[in-house]
Amino acid sequence: MGCALDLHLEMELATELMNVKAEVDPQVELVPKGLAFVVYVRRRGSKIILSCGSTSSENCTYLVQGTTTAPPIDPCTFTICKTSPNICRIRLDFTAFSIAGPALGTVVGAAAATNNGGAIGDCTTDSFSITSPGNMGSPVICGTNTDQHMIVDASDQCHRASFDFGGTGTTRQFDIKVTQYACGDENGGPDGCLQYFKGNTGTFSSFNFPTTATSVTDSVTHLSNQCYTMCFRQEPGKCAICFQPVIAGTGMTGDQGSFGLSLTSDATIAGTQDGGCSEDYLQMNFSTISPSQQRPFRVIFKTDADEVTGAIAGANENEQEAFPGGIIGFHLNYALQDC
Repeated sequence: MGCALDLHLEMELATELMNVKAEVDPQVELVPKGLAFVVYVRRRGSKIILSCGSTSSENCTYLVQGTTTAPPIDPCTFTICKTSPNICRIRLDFTAFSIAGPALGTVVGAAAATNNGGAIGDCTTDSFSITSPGNMGSPVICGTNTDQHMIVDASDQCHRASFDFGGTGTTRQFDIKVTQYACGDENGGPDGCLQYFKGNTGTFSSFNFPTTATSVTDSVTHLSNQCYTMCFRQEPGKCAICFQPVIAGTGMTGDQGSFGLSLTSDATIAGTQDGGCSEDYLQMNFSTISPSQQRPFRVIFKTDADEVTGAIAGANENEQEAFPGGIIGFHLNYALQDC
C-alpha cells in the first residue's frame, strides 16, 4: 500500500476560528470539522490536504501550512489514524519544512569561553514531533528539514503530528506527505527504522543539516536529544556499505567537513574497540557483526541534552574548539559494496 506523488498544489491556508481563506483551483472542497477544515483536492485522483486541527484516517494525505510568520493555531496538531488494522508503518515525507532552528553554537579556532552548552542544539522556539502510542515516536526536531523523512511504527491508537511555535519573528512553511504502508510492504521499511534508504548509493544527514550548502559554516549545529535508527536496504549482490562525508572541508574557519560529533581523545578515535563514545555518536552495529546477521544495514544516531563548552583549549574537552567542531552533526554519502 502506498501512494504516488501527485501534482504539488501551491496554496495558502489561513484558519482564524471559523473563517477560512483558500486560494486554490476550483477542484477544492472545504469540509468543516469543528474549528478546523479538511480540504479535498481531486486532481489525478483524490488528494487530501489537512489544515491544523484536522483528523484523518485516509491514506496519502498532506499536512500543509503556507509561508507565514504567524501560524493561525498554536500548537498546530494533526491527528493521523490508521486506514485499516493491517497498517504497520506511517511515513512522513517533508516536501517543504522550514521552522525556527535550534539554539546555535559557534566553532572557533581557540578555546571558546561560553556557558551556553546546555542550550546548544535545543529547539527553544519552534519544534515538531509525531507520536506513536505504544511505540517509539519521533525525536523532537526543528529548523530546515526539506527532503528529509520520518517513518514510525503504526499504533492502534491515532498518531499526533504536532508543531509548537514560539513568537512571530520566524517565517514558517511546511508541506508533508503522509503515506500509510500495509504490514509486509517493504516500502515502509523495517520496524524501528525512523529512516529507510534504498538504492546502491545516496546521502543522509542529521536533521537541520544544511544539505544544499557547499561548505559547512562555523555555526552549523546538530539537534540535541536525538536517538533513532537509520536503515539501508541490502540491494542484490551487495554485502557491505561504506560511508564518507559529503564535504571533506579543509579544517579552516568556515570550511569544516560535514561530520563532527562530540569530543573524543585521539587515542579513542584511533581505537578499534566499541564503547569509546558516550555523548553524541553514530553507532554502526554491523562493524562487529557478521554480515549475514545484520540486515538491513543499520546506523543509530544518538545525541545527549548538552554540548561540552568552556574556556578550555582542546577538542577533547570543548566541542566548539578546533575544526571541525563537535556540534556539527553529519551529512554523509553511502555506497553499497559488491559481495
